[in-house]
Amino acid sequence: MDKKAQAETLIQQHFRYMNDHDLKSLVSQYSKKANITSSEWKGMATGQTGADEIFHLEFYVSPDAKYLVDKTINNDSTVVVEYDVIGLKDKNNGGVRYDVRRCSIFRIDDKNQIGSEATYTNAMAYHNGN
Repeated sequence: MDKKAQAETLIQQHFRYMNDHDLKSLVSQYSKKANITSSEWKGMATGQTGADEIFHLEFYVSPDAKYLVDKTINNDSTVVVEYDVIGLKDKNNGGVRYDVRRCSIFRIDDKNQIGSEATYTNAMAYHNGN
C-alpha cells in the first residue's frame, strides 16, 4: 500500500474511532511526540497522553457526539479534513444540541502515525439549536 493510501486509511479509521468513542484505539494512532492544538483551547497537548486527555474530555462533555466528514484533501504526509460535529453538549446541565464546523490538519509521520494535528473551529458556523 502506498503512503497516500496508508494516510487515507489512517484518517478514515480516526474518524470511525471518534464516532465510536473508542478512546484506546484513537490514542494509539498518535506518535509519542505528536503536537496537538485546537482553536478551542489554549496551549498544546503532546503525544498519546495529550490525545487521551483531549478526547476523554471531549467524549465526556458530549457523550453522543458524531463526527461527519464532508471533504478530505490528502497529499501523502498531510491530510486536511473538513467536518461537522453534532451532539448534545453539557448533558449534566440540561444539555444543549449543537452543530459546529471544524477543519483538522493532520501530518502523518514515517511510521503512519499522526505526528501533529491542528484543529480549527469556525465560530461563525456554530449552531446551538436556537
